[in-house]
Amino acid sequence: MQAHHPGAADDVRQAIRSAFTLIAHYPDVGRRVRPRIRRFVVPRLPYLVYYTVDEGAGTVTIITVRHAAQSRRGLG
Repeated sequence: MQAHHPGAADDVRQAIRSAFTLIAHYPDVGRRVRPRIRRFVVPRLPYLVYYTVDEGAGTVTIITVRHAAQSRRGLG
């Protein structure tokens, strides 16, 4: 993407970073897809952020970011 549309890659990167910030502030924003795994759809983009929340420790752990067309095997 960077070679063909340099600005587009930066836009995607910024959108994903914004999603991380939103998830950090509002960990329940994502849909629960497994008992401990949540999924958040990056607004206006076909990317999914999978993460866990440890309420006791007050932490959010990003597991992976995937394009929506990729296999969701094992994640939900």
